[in-house]
Parts: sequence; C-alpha cells; structure tokens
Amino acid sequence: MRFGSAIAIAASLFAFSVSSAQAQSCGSQYTVASGDTLSKISYRAYNSGQRWSLIYYANQTEIGQDPSMIHPGQVYRIPCPDDADIQPASANISATPQQPRAVVQQTGGITLVTADDYRPFTDRALPQGGLITDIVRTALTKDIGGDDAKAINISWVNDWSAHLNPLLSRHAFDMGFPWFRPNCEQYNDLDDPAKFRCDTFHFSEPVFEILVLFFARRDAGFQFTSDDQIIGKRLCRPAGYFTFDLDKDGRNWVKDEKVTLLRPQTVDECFEMLQRGEVDAVALNEFTGREAVNKLQMANQVVAIEKPVSVLNLHVVIAKTHPRAKALLTHVNRALKDIKGSGKYGEIIDRHLSAFWKAQESS
Repeated sequence: MRFGSAIAIAASLFAFSVSSAQAQSCGSQYTVASGDTLSKISYRAYNSGQRWSLIYYANQTEIGQDPSMIHPGQVYRIPCPDDADIQPASANISATPQQPRAVVQQTGGITLVTADDYRPFTDRALPQGGLITDIVRTALTKDIGGDDAKAINISWVNDWSAHLNPLLSRHAFDMGFPWFRPNCEQYNDLDDPAKFRCDTFHFSEPVFEILVLFFARRDAGFQFTSDDQIIGKRLCRPAGYFTFDLDKDGRNWVKDEKVTLLRPQTVDECFEMLQRGEVDAVALNEFTGREAVNKLQMANQVVAIEKPVSVLNLHVVIAKTHPRAKALLTHVNRALKDIKGSGKYGEIIDRHLSAFWKAQESS
C-alpha cells in the first residue's frame, strides 16, 4: 500500500497538463496543496479522477482511514499505473511459510484454502492467483526453497460457503484466506454468522485493507460526509454479503431500521436497481463495485463516493481448535511483517491494482 515505483508529481505540477504529469519519471513524490482531493490528484496523474484509490492504497499510513480527509503539506507517492509485470497463476500454487526450514519440517507442512471469482483478490485466471494469493504466497515462500517448498500447498475449493464450516473448522485445511474480521469486541451486537466467525477462528494480522464505498448515480446529488446523511436512504447490498459495518460504532443503520436495506441475489441487480432509481446507493467494496459498474457499462452514470462507508481488513484465518493454531498464527504474522518491512508487499499491491485498473479501462 505504501511502497514501489512512483510517478513524479511535485506541487508545481498544478499548472501543468495531464500529459506533462504522466511524462515524469517514476520515483518522486507529490506534496498536497490547499483544495486538493485524491480525485483531483488522480485526474492530474492519470487523466481519470476515478483512480484515486491507487494513490490512497499507496499512502494509507499518511492518509489514515478516510481518503476524503487529506491535508496540505502531506507528501504522497503516486504509483506508476503501467507497472504490472506479473505472470499468470498456475493451476497448482504451492507456498512455504516465511520461517527457517526447520520450522517447516517441525510443523509437518501447511495447507491453505481459497477459491476463484473474488477479483482482484483471488482467482486462478488472474496474475499470480490474485492480489491476496500473491501476498500470502510471497510471504510464506520467502527464504525457503528446495523440497521444503513442496510441503506447503494452496488449494482452490470453489464453494466459499464451505470454507469456514466444515473445511477449516474441522481442520481439513490448516488456514484459509481472505476473510473479513467482524468487530468481535462488540460481540453482543453481532449476528449469528459473525459470532460464529469470532468464536471459531483466529485472525492473522491484516493482509490488506479494503475500502467499502457508496456507489450512487451521478445525477442524484447523493452526499455522504456524515452518518446522519444516510438516515432514511434506500441502500442495496446483495444477499449473503456481510452487514456488520452498516451498524458499527453505534450508527445502527440496519439494526434500528434507520435505512431501508434491499438485498437482491446479485451485485448486478443492485446496480440495475440504482439505475432505475429504486435505491439511493449501493454499498460494496470498491473493487467488486467498480467491476460491476464497468461490466454493466454504467461508468458515465455511477460515481464512487470518496468517503468510505468502512475500511475493513482481509485476513488469513485459523480454527482456534486446530492443534497447531498458535504456531501457525505466529508463522503467518511474522511472514507478513517481513514482506511489509522489506518493501515487497507494496510492490505487489502496486502491480495488482495497476493491472486491475488497466483491465477496467480497456474493456
């Protein structure tokens, strides 16, 4: 989120054209000026205000959790949009934990489970199996080689509903990814599936932070700068998707029926309802939302609101009853820390998000 190559855009480039900004060499930084937004900076860098999240993910430590709140004087790295030199995933992806070889031998090998069709995070058709697969694989294979690399395997089971229960809860696999962590500290306010998740699993340190955004019609004047503005709105989120973020921190939009939440079966149906004016906004993670908008050819009609509904973390999960649960959790957390500290983590983020945007804008 905060490493890798960058497009050099200094504060003086406000007077330059977009093509001048794009002509700069990668590796420099941009200083925020008064009146800037990420959308404006994105437009100058990429000739597209909608690519602002590329800048956000590259500078999350500096910006914080609200991309609509940036401040003059902050210095951002602007990722290069064409840095996507990654290879397609193989059908069988193996991984090895970021530990000394002796640890791999002591644990007797590690198996992980994920699935396709969760772009850009996991899908065998994506380069390196997707963003999260690449992060996990890279972390767990670092400094391990030879026959020990074969001791760890990432398997693909294309039934997400079976992963947590029974596959992981009954130890058919050691770990699974990527999964959201509910706010387990607000245990009494959680619905049953969220309680099961909190009760049953350990969560790794965050693998990736994801923005959940409102998608609204450009001509509707939809505003979101505070929670109170959402009271009385009609929101759409497909059936089966989590809703705990809509009630977090006392907002209680769903719990207290402050909003009308419509739950069709598919993401596409949500956006079709938005197009017909049957809902005021669709609340989805930005990648799923943007893919749907692009697929339905609604980019000129729909805008992603810059202030997030929530910022949620994706994790590796391990059943608390697993006989090696604590050891596995320690291993994966150390591996993630190592690649984040080395800069490799940020390079992976840059490549995959650039590839995601290129795919969106070329289709």
